Amino acid sequence: MLSSLQQGKSICVLGEPGAGKTHLAKLIQEQLDCAYGVYRGDNTKCLQMIAEGLGVDTHEIDEETGEQKRALTAKQLKDAIAANLGETVLIADNAHKWTASLKGWLEELWEEGHTLLLLGNRRDLEGVLFKVPRLPLPALDEQQCRSIIWTEAAKLGVAVTPPKAAELASKAGGNPLLAQRLVLELQQGVESPHDGNNYRDITPFLLASAGLVGATRFIGLATGDIFLRVVGGLAITLFFSFRSLALLFPKGDRRR
Repeated sequence: MLSSLQQGKSICVLGEPGAGKTHLAKLIQEQLDCAYGVYRGDNTKCLQMIAEGLGVDTHEIDEETGEQKRALTAKQLKDAIAANLGETVLIADNAHKWTASLKGWLEELWEEGHTLLLLGNRRDLEGVLFKVPRLPLPALDEQQCRSIIWTEAAKLGVAVTPPKAAELASKAGGNPLLAQRLVLELQQGVESPHDGNNYRDITPFLLASAGLVGATRFIGLATGDIFLRVVGGLAITLFFSFRSLALLFPKGDRRR
């Protein structure tokens, strides 16, 4: 990712909430000349944050007195940012939440050759978020989660036994922010339901079910039982029909 940005190539980093996208953006800011913006429900405030990172004044200046007048409008801020961005990398955090007007503006910047680092979840990826190459941010392995748990426990002064650390790491499901939150909940004496990786692969159960259905059909063939033959054949047909339809959907959508 760093190599791409250094070459002036935009990139979109995708990850679940708490996967570490913002932390990654902060590391990039330490390495490159960047302007950071995150949308929190107000277009103008998001643009003001970016402008301030570029050293752009967010208020009109009275030419005679040199004093600040009213704040720049969103349109004026966009123009000022575009004029001053240059080679600076623009980081758009939580880009999937940005409004249509801001996404359109980001697309204009990208088309003009500016370098963007887009960070978001796997939804609402239209426009420039769809066009820019994507880099998926994988979940951490259990050992990495345990390391985060030990670090957070030491910071908060919480005693965590190895079995408890393993339990928390399993609950975190590879999500670093969730791992930290679980330690904080342990300190406060509260316990939330498991909300890490809630998805389970049910393919083995489906195959086992298909095997049982197939066995039912063969029993019907061997005994001459018309009912078992019809039920078994129909069940097998339905199983493979639904299986084929599931392949039409992207992997990310099949889990929902």
